[in-house]
Amino acid sequence: MLNPRPDSSEISLHYKNRQYDPFLNSLNSFTVQHRAYLAARSLLLQYRANLILKGITKPLQKSTIIEIGCSTGDLLNYLHRKSGIPIGNLTGVEPDKESADYARNIFGLNIFPSLAHEAVRRNKFDRIILWHTLEHIHAINNTLHSVAELLEPDGVLVIALPNPESSDAYHYREDWVAFDAPRHLYHFIPATVEKLLESNRLRVVKQQPYLPDTVYNTYHSETLVCKRQHRSLDLLGIVQVILRASAYAVKGSVFPTTASSLIYFARRA
Repeated sequence: MLNPRPDSSEISLHYKNRQYDPFLNSLNSFTVQHRAYLAARSLLLQYRANLILKGITKPLQKSTIIEIGCSTGDLLNYLHRKSGIPIGNLTGVEPDKESADYARNIFGLNIFPSLAHEAVRRNKFDRIILWHTLEHIHAINNTLHSVAELLEPDGVLVIALPNPESSDAYHYREDWVAFDAPRHLYHFIPATVEKLLESNRLRVVKQQPYLPDTVYNTYHSETLVCKRQHRSLDLLGIVQVILRASAYAVKGSVFPTTASSLIYFARRA
């Protein structure tokens, strides 16, 4: 865990940054790098949606999904437009006002500032998504307790998390970008995820690597190294990053616990 850390009243200040990638959208992205990130994020939406919907037993038109930490709502919007899930069956939780407003105004989504909102509490969900969100939350036990209550008996909780035991984390050490201080408050390995979920009446039924994060984390970690050493990332450096990320991705596919990010699928215990 991050220690010392900003408290819940201070943490929002560390998200008011146009360089914070998850909050980028079509209205606030002006650089080539930002546009490239948005394009890559858009291309991966189908892959993420397929992972989340896999094994769902209800017809999609009757399925209910909530994403906690939905940011600008791109994933929920994709589930509506491409997967045919009615927009009324999709719910987002996002405390950042600018991102929440974008999701409401551009996509017409139902977005609430917290899980405690009455409109959220009176529903049950077939899928609950915490995609790179749990590590940001101060009250993780309260959140997971609420998740267990909101999950349908046959529903699935999907959690994506950076892996501090990954190959790229060991290579970059304090320069590993996924430590993301001070926004990432916790850093989970598989064993601690399982224990945390068990203590909140949830159990991991499957885990798998999410390899696209290997490229992102390797590139931005290398950029951070260059910044600290007061040099630029030249063409040779970019080639080396691609080769290194490819090697980490291959290793992560064979040995999932070495992957840069892991996805956990959990059910009610």
